[in-house]
Amino acid sequence: MKKVIIAGGTGFIGTCLTSRFLEYGYDVIFISRLPDHVQWDENELTHAFERVNVIINLAGKTINCSHTAKNRKAIIQTRVDTTTMIGNAIKNCKTPPELWINASATGIYQPSVEIPMTEDSPVGNDFLAEVVKKWEAAFFNFKLPHTRQVALRTSMVLGENGGALEPLAMLTKLGLGGKQASGKQMISWIHEEDYFNIILFILQNPTLSGVTNCTSPEPVSNKVFMKTMRQVLNIRVGIPAPAIVIRLISKLIGKESKLILNSSNVLPKRLLEAGFKFTFADIDSALTDVLNKL
Repeated sequence: MKKVIIAGGTGFIGTCLTSRFLEYGYDVIFISRLPDHVQWDENELTHAFERVNVIINLAGKTINCSHTAKNRKAIIQTRVDTTTMIGNAIKNCKTPPELWINASATGIYQPSVEIPMTEDSPVGNDFLAEVVKKWEAAFFNFKLPHTRQVALRTSMVLGENGGALEPLAMLTKLGLGGKQASGKQMISWIHEEDYFNIILFILQNPTLSGVTNCTSPEPVSNKVFMKTMRQVLNIRVGIPAPAIVIRLISKLIGKESKLILNSSNVLPKRLLEAGFKFTFADIDSALTDVLNKL
């Protein structure tokens, strides 16, 4: 039986991947600190990794929190430490995994409204970019001759069982789904089905390795995103939220306002060049599919 191991697989994205991999006949194994899962122990990891088809590492403290000094340290350290532990375990395998996909993020790029970012674009210098740079440095520090490595720079994932979409849909239903700040900031996104299909595509295309953007080919402005959500939900009123209000509310609830205010304009150049076909390329079809399931 084909086998996939997912680190950090009990969250929103991991749950989505698990159900789809099971449909495709894979045996799915989790790495976590929960009972009955593979534990974060190097010897145990090495034993579990033998003859595995793919390892997917999603582990790391969420960035959806207030970026205090303590949280910043934990955000970076949890990503670097888990990545390093997985890499060391793979090095000790007699029959190592065929593929190691490590989560990464489009937050590495410079915030941009007008100019789309691709895998060849300059990286940023803010905290989110620092996180990804250190994360990927830990990943690519390993030179594994028998295990292909892909860092999947992922944008916001749209799905029915969690992630960023549920609170936005709730606000929209309450009439608060207007543009946020200027509304000009770009949003890069990916439907959960295309996220899974991209992983399958990478599995089936051995020439793909290194950094790969995992995002729709059609990023949209915040204004268009929220307008489309209102249309899909059939909500006429959408009160906008000025930047100062977003900063204030974010501080009160312990979240980071930059996650809303920064512009993310990213294209999946390498996937398109490799021939990947998106099921949900435009925001209208993606939101219609997901919101109708909520």
